[in-house]
Amino acid sequence: MSTQIRRTVLFLICLVMTEMSLAQRDQIIYTRSFALELEAAGADFISPVEGFYKIKMLKADRHLEYDLVLRSEDKAFEMRFDVKPDYQLAVPHIHCFNLLNSIAVNEEHFDIELNLFSPEESQKRYHADWSAYADFVPKRRFSDFHYGRLVTIYREDRGLIHQILLFNEHNREKDLRMHTISFKEAH
Repeated sequence: MSTQIRRTVLFLICLVMTEMSLAQRDQIIYTRSFALELEAAGADFISPVEGFYKIKMLKADRHLEYDLVLRSEDKAFEMRFDVKPDYQLAVPHIHCFNLLNSIAVNEEHFDIELNLFSPEESQKRYHADWSAYADFVPKRRFSDFHYGRLVTIYREDRGLIHQILLFNEHNREKDLRMHTISFKEAH
């Protein structure tokens, strides 16, 4: 093998190793408390592998306490998670509507689009007994983002999970990210 070929092969190996170490470094390591909440709720979290997200230090606001908040590196997208494994009430729709009412602008010219999934679709998408999502315009005191999506999932004996997506432009990201968290399949 010629020296030039050896150098090229060595360069390619170094390049691959560098990419692998960068990918591992950029993987989101979430908090132990979030991992414990997920475990208690029997839920799975799919960490975003494309795009760059960082943990944002926002433990609570006047509307909710968060178990994890992720913001894209370009600050154009944010995800907030609230996992309630101890939720025992069988009225997730009321909890969802109350949260939506407190974070969404409630004016005549702003529509709130609420989408309830059928029990079959809830099971298929989230391994949940009940699930819904709502597109809304956030109140300014809640967020500076222009748009929001609330995803709420519930499973009896597992709890309630809220995922709030915040963004400035309607694109595929909100549709992809609404499946970041779900309950584990029933055994």
